[in-house]
Amino acid sequence: MRYMILIYSNEAGWADVSPERSGEIMGAYNAYTDKLRDSGALVSGDELNVVATAKSVRGMGGTQVVDGPFVDTKESLGGYYLIECATEAEALSWAKQAPTMMHGGGVELRPIMVR
Repeated sequence: MRYMILIYSNEAGWADVSPERSGEIMGAYNAYTDKLRDSGALVSGDELNVVATAKSVRGMGGTQVVDGPFVDTKESLGGYYLIECATEAEALSWAKQAPTMMHGGGVELRPIMVR
């Protein structure tokens, strides 16, 4: 079954992170990505551009495009990993290892709908 690990963090909080700590965190993400890839679980994954580049498209009787994220929150979606695992427990194990916790963020694990 496929699962998406959605990476959330406080984008503004990165301004207070030293270059050394930032390098350490990014190194952890690279190692995590390599570990997922080497295990065969990684399907795809990418870092997203900053929230200021986002557009929200909404509609109901017309379409409206709005700058910015779709929810008002301090944490924003910063990237994702699409993984394939035999069980939810395996997917949760991978989600718990995501480096976003190193800088106060969190993850959301969502199964992909199979039709």
